[in-house]
Amino acid sequence: MKNMVWKALDETLSYCSQSLTLHGMRGEFCPACGEGVWDTESYRRYAEAQAALLRSVSSDISSEIRRIRKGLKLTQAQLAEAFGIGKAAFSRYERGETRPPAPLVKLLKLLERHPDLLKEMD
Repeated sequence: MKNMVWKALDETLSYCSQSLTLHGMRGEFCPACGEGVWDTESYRRYAEAQAALLRSVSSDISSEIRRIRKGLKLTQAQLAEAFGIGKAAFSRYERGETRPPAPLVKLLKLLERHPDLLKEMD
């Protein structure tokens, strides 16, 4: 570890379909393998950006679920019944309190494109 080199790098965070680049992240890095440790300020920026990215993605999914449900002209209770889950679950998904399971989101997107399939869910 005695050969670590101080430098500033750009670091890109990605989650789902979103990404965010942090410029000028400083720390000590190994010239041989590239592994390193951020300084205190860069680590703080990284942690804050990561939390913001997660909130942003969660908000996008929440609004997408709400938009699809309204496009299908269904209440939360009606959609919950069609999926066989509690109404409170959809309420939490739409408020961003709970991340919905990926298969549920995929099925909702499919129903958005083919609303006639809703009849098949009985």
